[in-house]
Amino acid sequence: MKIAMIAEHANPLPAHRGEPACPASLHLCALTRQLAKRGHKVTVYVRRSDPDQPEGRTRMARGVSVTHLDAGPARPLHEQEHAEHTGAFGTALAAVLDEDRPDVLHAIGWTSGLAALHAQAHSERDQSSIPLVQTFHSLNAGEQRSGLDSDPQRARMESILASRADRVLVGSTDQQNELARLGVPRHHVSVVPFGVDTDHFTVEGGTSSEHWRSSRGERPRLVAVTSPDRAGGAERLVDSLLRLPEAELLLVSTTAHTNVSLDEDARRLELRAKEAGVDDRLHLVGPVERKELPRLLRSADVYVSASSYDPYGGAVLEAMACGLPVVATATGAVPGAVLHRTSGVLMRFGHPDEVARAVRSVLGTPTMSTAYGIAAVDRARSRFTWQRIAIETEIAYDRARPRPAERDELDGEADGLVLSAAAH
Repeated sequence: MKIAMIAEHANPLPAHRGEPACPASLHLCALTRQLAKRGHKVTVYVRRSDPDQPEGRTRMARGVSVTHLDAGPARPLHEQEHAEHTGAFGTALAAVLDEDRPDVLHAIGWTSGLAALHAQAHSERDQSSIPLVQTFHSLNAGEQRSGLDSDPQRARMESILASRADRVLVGSTDQQNELARLGVPRHHVSVVPFGVDTDHFTVEGGTSSEHWRSSRGERPRLVAVTSPDRAGGAERLVDSLLRLPEAELLLVSTTAHTNVSLDEDARRLELRAKEAGVDDRLHLVGPVERKELPRLLRSADVYVSASSYDPYGGAVLEAMACGLPVVATATGAVPGAVLHRTSGVLMRFGHPDEVARAVRSVLGTPTMSTAYGIAAVDRARSRFTWQRIAIETEIAYDRARPRPAERDELDGEADGLVLSAAAH
């Protein structure tokens, strides 16, 4: 099968090179490589975000290539800017798809879905019969329910995209429920979660050897891989240290290329820790290379997350694969990964008191902590390997049905959606 993976906002190459990368980049990298191992040919179409990115196709792995398309400025865009250039991206996509017709279109994210519709409507050759599979990593409705900023325009477009796609993929039953509230039939949606590389993230192996990572003595160590902004729950984790006087916390940033000394959110956390008198037990690590991350995780006793919304759950899965018991807010994809009181403890809100109680319950019973870690490894290896995620994605492709012939109205509607997104 020839697969066109459309990812306007992400690029698998940083993750492929082992650099600190966003979850979308990790997802693209791991999934495409596994699909290629299953005999498929995958081309990932991304927006050029750097003038030094190569023109044409770049071979990423056997059976996987990346094509950069010019659409807007050759620099990273803020999230709000992507929609402004979706039309140009869709037009460029239509041209390359006319030259290399795929068997399936797989759009990653809502702006990529708009670009795919635009490309189908504006191709010189009829592309309407190519099945369109739409993946939503995050949904505006879920973000709104979690108290994050909402965008009614985006919510409307996500609903339309879900109904237009031949198959919809989401990472959790929580997201499937959100789409059901928008009127999308459940049988139209496949739950295909984020995966974990269980060959890389393992119980076996050493721990980080840097001095401050190995000089804690008997002090319990908590680790979190999260964004340092407010949505990531880092402030709540810092505040929880007041209730855990013997523990230390390592905060690893998910934001690639973050300079801890210059980052505004990181400085805010340092000030908060200093005012609370816990700054000697807080370590802001910044982004960590993929090859080093398992060693850092294995140096900890408990993985913690107080995120208000985690649609991926990838960092939790990586910690589980390394044998860590998990204490996390039951939000987004996390409840599907962590079995409450089996592989960790799920919290309702993730408030500092709640975090501290949950951590104490794990650390206070070593037998239970060990049992949680063993169960976490078993669940990661049995349910969330990228090999299994690729198979489930392949099944979703097979379930996607060709579009009906009467799609003339799509031309005008696709244009309207793209123009509406750009104006917004």
